[in-house]
Amino acid sequence: MPPSGIDLAVFPRLRADLDRVRDAFGPVRVHGRPELDALTHEETGASRGLVRPTLALLSYYVLTDPSEPADDRAVLAAAAAELLHLGALYHDDVMDHAYERRGRPSANALWGQHLAVLAGDCVMLSGLGMLAELGRREVAEGVAASERMCAGMVRESADLHAASRSEESYLQAVGGKTAELFALACRLGAMQANGNGGRQEDGREEALAGFGWQLGHAYQLRDDILDLTSTAEELGKPVNTDLAEGVYTLPVIRAVSRDQGLARLLGKELTQEEAARARGLVLASGAVEETQAVADAYVVRAADRLSTLTDHPRALDELKSYARTLLRGRGARAAVVPRQARQESQARAGAHGEQVTRWVKNWLVETGLAATPAEADHHRLSGAMWMIERILPQAAGAPADGEGGDDDSSARKRATAAMGTLICVWDDIFEDPLLTSPRAVTELREDLVATLRQDPAAPWTHGAIPTAWARLWPRLRAGRTARWQEAFLDSIEQTFHACEREAHHRISGHIPSTGDYLPLRRSTSGFEIGMGCSEVLQNREIPPTLRGHRMVRRLEELAFFVIFAENDLAGLDQDEADGIPYNLVRVIRHETGCGRAEAVERVERQVAEKRAQYNAILTYVPVLFRTLPGLSGESDGYAAIYDRLKLFVDVRQRGSERYRPNTLAVGPDLERLRREISRRPAAPVSSES
Repeated sequence: MPPSGIDLAVFPRLRADLDRVRDAFGPVRVHGRPELDALTHEETGASRGLVRPTLALLSYYVLTDPSEPADDRAVLAAAAAELLHLGALYHDDVMDHAYERRGRPSANALWGQHLAVLAGDCVMLSGLGMLAELGRREVAEGVAASERMCAGMVRESADLHAASRSEESYLQAVGGKTAELFALACRLGAMQANGNGGRQEDGREEALAGFGWQLGHAYQLRDDILDLTSTAEELGKPVNTDLAEGVYTLPVIRAVSRDQGLARLLGKELTQEEAARARGLVLASGAVEETQAVADAYVVRAADRLSTLTDHPRALDELKSYARTLLRGRGARAAVVPRQARQESQARAGAHGEQVTRWVKNWLVETGLAATPAEADHHRLSGAMWMIERILPQAAGAPADGEGGDDDSSARKRATAAMGTLICVWDDIFEDPLLTSPRAVTELREDLVATLRQDPAAPWTHGAIPTAWARLWPRLRAGRTARWQEAFLDSIEQTFHACEREAHHRISGHIPSTGDYLPLRRSTSGFEIGMGCSEVLQNREIPPTLRGHRMVRRLEELAFFVIFAENDLAGLDQDEADGIPYNLVRVIRHETGCGRAEAVERVERQVAEKRAQYNAILTYVPVLFRTLPGLSGESDGYAAIYDRLKLFVDVRQRGSERYRPNTLAVGPDLERLRREISRRPAAPVSSES
C-alpha cells in the first residue's frame, strides 16, 4: 500500500519504488546462527509507515521527473534513511521499556535489552554502509545527522524528571532526535537527483532539507500529543509513557508553567495513579491545544521552505499535502495485527479439573500425607488444588464425555496434579516455623534425598512421604527417557538443597539482596520440576538445544518472575509472620528501607511489566519454533508446552485459599512427616523418677 494522502497520478512510480526499498532491507546475518536473523528482520506483512523513505523518494521526484521510476541510487538512499531510523527505534524501545512496536512485540521484548541494543547498532551500521556505497558526501551527511540525533536523545535523557525543563531545551532535543532524520531523508533524495550525489548549487537541496527539518518538529510534537490523548490500540505502542518515564514534553512544560499542583507532582518517579492524575491535569490545562497550534505552525513553515522550488508545481503541492496528511493520520494504526490465536483465554475451572482434585484429595489420605479427609481440606492444600482446577482443564485437553478416568491423558494429569501438591508439602515442611534447628534442617534435606533415590519397589521406610513418592514416581516416569528421569530427579534434589539454604536463612534472619533474590528464589521455586511436569502433561521432552535458545530462556525467566513475584504478593502476610526470607516485598523493604505499601507497589509494577513482556514474546514462540532446525515437525507440540506456562502466568494467586484461609481445618502434622523419614533414632523421652 502506498502512503495515504498521495495522488499516485502525480507519482505513478511511488508504489513500485517503495517495494524496491523494502527489497533492500534484510537481516544482519550471524554466520552459523540462522535463528538470529529474526533479531534484525521483521516478518513479512509487518506494518511499516516508511515515512522517511517516502520523503526521500518524493524529494527526488520533485527535482527530476515525477512520472519516471527512481534510479537505484535514490532507492538505496531511501532505504538507508529508514535503517538509520529503525536502528534508533531499537534503542528507543530499550530506553522506554516498550514491549510493542506497531502492534507486534519489540526486539526488546523478544530478545532482551542487550541483544536489542546490539541489533540497533547493527541496523544503523547497515544504513551507514548503504550510504558509503553512494559516496563520501552521503556517508558524511549520514554520520553528522546520526551524531546530532544521538545528541538530541542525550539531551532528553539528561532532562528526565526535570520539572524545570524549558521549551528551548525540549525543542533542541526534538530537533536532534526526530527532525534530523527527516531532514536527512529529504537531503539524500535531493542529492541523488544529480545522478551522482552532487550538491544542488541553486539551494534546492537546502530547501528540501529545511522542509524535512520543520516537518520533523511537527511530527514529534504530534507524537507527544498522542502519547497523552490516544490509546495503546490506536498507536500500536504503550501510551502515557512520557510522564511515567519523566520525559516532560511541550504540553507538560506549558501546563507546569500555570499549575503549581502539577509542578509539585512531577520531578520524581510516578506511580500509575500519579501518572494518570498528572495526565488529567495536562489535558485540563489547554496545553495540548496550544501544542497542536505549534505543530501546525511548523507545517506551515515546512511548506514555506518549498517556495523557491518551481520545476513541478503539482508534485510540490502533493508533497505539501503528504505532510499535512502525515500529521492528521498520526492517531491511527496503519495495520492491526491480531494476536496469535494460540493465546488462550483466562484459565477457568472445569468438571474434569474438579475430578482430578477429588482424586488428589483421596491420594493425600491414602498415602498418609493427610491423616484425615479434614486435613486434606486444609487451606494450604486446598489452595494448591484451587489452582489445579483452573489450569488442568486447559492443560492437555479434558477427555471427551463418557471417556474413562484411566486413559493416558487422565493418568498424566493425575500424576502432575499430585506432584504439584507434593511440592507444596515439601515446601511447608521446610518453612514450618517450628523447624528452628539448623542441624535438623540439614538432616531433613538428607532424609528427603534418600527418600527420593530409594527403590519404589523396595522402599527403606514406609512413612507418608516415601509412600507418596513410591506411588507417584512410576506414574511420572512412564514413557520418559532415562535422560529425562535423571534430570527430573536432579531438579528435585537441587530444590531440596535450595530449601535447606532458605530455611537456614530464615532461622538466622538473613534476607538476601535484590540482586541475589532471583537466583535464590528460582532455586527454591520448583520451577524446573514444573517444567518437567509440563513435559509429562504434553507427553513430549523438550530438546536441550531448544531450552538453551536465548528467547526460550528469556520466556522462562519472565514466566518465573511473574508467577513467583505474584506468589510473594499473595503470601506476604504469612511470609512476614513466618519470617520467610525469599519474598521480594521483604527483600525490597530490607534493602531500601521503604514502607510496606511502597514495596508492594514496586513489585506490582514489576509484575505488570514482566507480564507484558511475556505476553509479547509468547505471540512469537510458534514462529520461532517453526524456524529452528532439528525439531522434526514437532514444533507445535513443543510450543504448546510453553503455552501452558501462560495458564500459570494468568492465574491471580491472591484469589487462592492457600494464602487466604476460608476454613478452620487443621493441616497435616509437619513434625510427623519429618519424623517418619528420619534415619536417626528418636531422642529418648525423659521421665521423672
